[in-house]
Amino acid sequence: MKSDSTQILIDLQKKSGITVEHVRDIKNLKEEIEASIGVQIGYNTLRRLFGFLPKTVPSSATLNILSKYLGFSSYSNYINNKLNFDEWYFQIKMLRLQLNENELEENEVLQFNASLENENNIIAVANHVCFLIEKNKIKSLVVFFSVFDYKKLTDNALTKFALLTTFSFYKLETKVALTIYKKLIPFDSFRNSVPLCFIDYSHLNGYYIEVIKMIKVFNANASDFLFTSLMAFYQKFYSDEDYSAILIDLPKKTEELYPVLLGRYYGYKILSAEKTDASLENSIKKELKSTRPHLFLIEIVPALVLNEAYDFLDSIIEHYYEELFEVDRWSSKSTFANYLIGLANLNIYKGNLKAAKNNLDLVELDKIELAYTDYITLFYYLTKIKIYFYEKDLYKVNENYALLKALATKIGFHKFITVAQKYIED
Repeated sequence: MKSDSTQILIDLQKKSGITVEHVRDIKNLKEEIEASIGVQIGYNTLRRLFGFLPKTVPSSATLNILSKYLGFSSYSNYINNKLNFDEWYFQIKMLRLQLNENELEENEVLQFNASLENENNIIAVANHVCFLIEKNKIKSLVVFFSVFDYKKLTDNALTKFALLTTFSFYKLETKVALTIYKKLIPFDSFRNSVPLCFIDYSHLNGYYIEVIKMIKVFNANASDFLFTSLMAFYQKFYSDEDYSAILIDLPKKTEELYPVLLGRYYGYKILSAEKTDASLENSIKKELKSTRPHLFLIEIVPALVLNEAYDFLDSIIEHYYEELFEVDRWSSKSTFANYLIGLANLNIYKGNLKAAKNNLDLVELDKIELAYTDYITLFYYLTKIKIYFYEKDLYKVNENYALLKALATKIGFHKFITVAQKYIED
């Protein structure tokens, strides 16, 4: 480890995302520190620390301010705990906590928050939360989510945290799992880091729809209300149930919605309509000009496939092909699979079955994000059924139909069975 004063300067730049190379960077860093903790720090003090003025020994007050910005109560706390937040040492610390029979304390969660300056530590934190869930330690979970600073995490880190913690609920009896959910749902940090982050299609006809109902009670904003309403629709639609009573409107400030959620709304509009009309298509095209296509279209492309709106799908893929396959996160395999299946269906429509097969050959089902595995796999089987139907390979049609039917029955998504049946010969 470098000298303490050198290391703290490195950590300041890591947390702020500001690489100090010029004097103007000092001004930006000063503003970031003051905005974050509400305490002023001298401009010249920072210039001395980073060598733009002759260096002096920093005062304890200065070091305490910098340490507080980094998530520690004091400079002494920073020095004593810094090594603990290096990845291996932090995991050992988590294991020791699990051997401790005491309930989790608030100061320990504050240390967890500080540890997340190293984003790799999210796995260890998630594993500890999984331990608390599986041991049904509700009191400790309440302490954790009352203090957990989820907002400092990137989307990638949040997704990993949500995935691991969600799967710990699968190990419990449904009644026990829902009891824990009911205790934790009131906390914003829990809702936004677990059930709103891991969209559990595989259990949408089971415990997850009950969780959705709980979230609806605590709608903190228009986004949450839209999400819960949409998931209620998707549950009805894919279960092949009557969804006519579910009518959903967009909030006024659509620019504040996450692109996937906004796209999920347009997916609902497509699926609930008998066919895609010009007005809906124009609305989607307008949104595409101001949002990230590879996120916005995640739910739109499958909806267009089911509605067989291939001309519109063709225009989208033609204009946004490169954006659809851009890599910006660890879960990109899921979006790739989604759009490859959409492209395969488009090639089937155009009569190019060889290209459609090539598209599906690139789909890696075993690498799809777990929240979407069953959902995307159903589209995959449906697409294979179409290919073999047009190739007049009855054996492979029936083989893939059996796989689709088993999976659709397992998760209650009977709509896929209904759609697939038109390709099954009597």
